[in-house]
Amino acid sequence: MKMSLAALAGAVVLMAASDARAQEPTQRERLLACYKQVKVPAKYSVNKVKIKEAERKYIRRNNRIELVEYPAVYREDRTLVEPAHVVMQEIPCD
Repeated sequence: MKMSLAALAGAVVLMAASDARAQEPTQRERLLACYKQVKVPAKYSVNKVKIKEAERKYIRRNNRIELVEYPAVYREDRTLVEPAHVVMQEIPCD
């Protein structure tokens, strides 16, 4: 049992060392460009549909007759044109 724990510990140490070496740049590789991910929101086409026309009414209140106007009522119909996605944007490498 002790032998397998020692072997496991040794394997973990070797894996950590190989990960550290993989992070360091080597002589064979060179940096070409740097990028960042930019989220682009979805795009929609919006059409307004009139539900109710604007109207004016005479209302009796406060011992007088008032002319009030109610604005038109609209509904928006949205259609998906382009879904949300991620774009790689080139940035300067520091």
